[in-house]
Amino acid sequence: MRREGFTLVELTIVVAILGILAAIVLPTFQGHAAEAKISSAKSDLHAMRAQIELYKMQHNGTPPGTASGSVVTVAVLEQQLVGTSTVNGAALSSKVPSGAYLCGPYLVKIPANPLNNKSNIAYSTAFAGDAGVVNSGWLYNAIIGEICLNYPGTDPDGVAYTAY
Repeated sequence: MRREGFTLVELTIVVAILGILAAIVLPTFQGHAAEAKISSAKSDLHAMRAQIELYKMQHNGTPPGTASGSVVTVAVLEQQLVGTSTVNGAALSSKVPSGAYLCGPYLVKIPANPLNNKSNIAYSTAFAGDAGVVNSGWLYNAIIGEICLNYPGTDPDGVAYTAY
């Protein structure tokens, strides 16, 4: 009787071919993952900037991060973006506008920075100098209402992540 099946040599050849194919394809997929993170970061940054501009329009040109003319804590800044607020910038964590708190919410939640997986915001006036030094996902200047990614270095095109 003759047995049917694969020989050890045949199996070794198939495994070698699969290894070669994996070595060719894997770097391609890794490059796409990095591109996807950068694209997601740009998209999140664009959405946050649009909501900051909306906040400024509804609060007489005053950016989030301030209330009654002075800078507030980061916790209040985050409430201003994900909760409701008054025209003067006082904030509640409530997502339902009522009473004097008729503005907002602007974001469902603060998105995580796809490059470092952190969703918290830190105040900064020197984005490039603070990138990667401050432990946060985003850097925000409350005086001018600008936000950027908190990630050091440059992308594959040589553009600083803080310059997006």
